[in-house]
Amino acid sequence: MDGRRRRARTTDSPELGGGGPARDRGTDLSISVEDAQSAANDILAAILDREPGLSKSHRKIAQAILGYPRVFVEKPIEELVPWIGVSAPTITRFSREVGCDGLRDLKLKIMGSMRVGLQYLEPQTPPATLIEVGERVAMRAQRAIVNAQKTLDLGALEQAIEIISRSRMIYAFGSGGVSSWLIEEVHNRLFRLGLHVSTSADHQMQMMLAATVGRGDVIFCSSLSGTNPELMRALRIGADYGAQTIGLTVAGTPLADMVNISLAVNVADDGDVLGPTSVRYAFLAVIDMLAYGAAVRSRPAALEKLRRIKQQFTVHRDSDTSKPLAD
Repeated sequence: MDGRRRRARTTDSPELGGGGPARDRGTDLSISVEDAQSAANDILAAILDREPGLSKSHRKIAQAILGYPRVFVEKPIEELVPWIGVSAPTITRFSREVGCDGLRDLKLKIMGSMRVGLQYLEPQTPPATLIEVGERVAMRAQRAIVNAQKTLDLGALEQAIEIISRSRMIYAFGSGGVSSWLIEEVHNRLFRLGLHVSTSADHQMQMMLAATVGRGDVIFCSSLSGTNPELMRALRIGADYGAQTIGLTVAGTPLADMVNISLAVNVADDGDVLGPTSVRYAFLAVIDMLAYGAAVRSRPAALEKLRRIKQQFTVHRDSDTSKPLAD
């Protein structure tokens, strides 16, 4: 097998040692999801890291696993031997060399890695040109925004606009790679309308801030997963002290069910893990809908705040009044 191959195969593999095609053997795959979850270590990464220093026969086993992890797991030992072209004791020794008790333990740990990472092991065909890169990004953004517009509950959006427009203080909470900066966008969009916004991406600080809220305050939470326990804990604390809660998340999540107002969208990625997450475009669109609606609702006051900001920009930064308002 080509040692450079690193993409898993879900179909029958090429022959490695003259054996027959891979067959589904239920008895060899009788490993429960709970067992796979218990194999916390990433065995595929461990094998990849050790591969350069392995013996020739052990390297053949490593290449079989890294190239075709599902096929390796499916085949019983009597089929692995001719497929890879090594002996059964060699496979057992390899299993122990990579930190497993034996072949079954090795397969269990491979399944644990595959369960959470198969889409990374066998990703979609990548774009061939930069033109295609641009097209895929643009189409992904367009689809996400359109789906957000179609699936967002406009009644919930109207309620959220009403609540934040008359709020005393808005606390925007989020964490992770996307929501941690999305809440900064909430601040960026709302402060210019004269609304008071405080943001936090730290769970301990979120909990403390939630403990200081009162009636008239709003906690706005952003979560792509909708399952963040620390974030939901802060929400519960704030709700107990009288704050209204708004959740920007995806539909059908625990967060969507627990907030007073759910700004939930039904948007999912297309499976291309190398590309940008679709939900971030959808969330940005919802934030803009929320801010735009709040600006229209408080039009005279919002226009005056925006005029002041533009006045200072034209005096101190750029006299061109046609440029966007630092947005």
